[in-house]
Amino acid sequence: MNSSKGLLTIIAVVLIGIFIVIAMQYHRENRSPIEKISDGISETSQEIGDEIDDHTDAR
Repeated sequence: MNSSKGLLTIIAVVLIGIFIVIAMQYHRENRSPIEKISDGISETSQEIGDEIDDHTDAR
């Protein structure tokens, strides 16, 4: 009986994890255009900063 309780606990944790991933993907796909633009600008500025750091560290 103890073994089946542990198995049910593992199954419950996996199902909760799957639900969280699905909810996060749904939220990410249904963002407003302004949110998508701001994320793009943020990612671009981060990439530029990373490239600058890479080039200054290489010298």
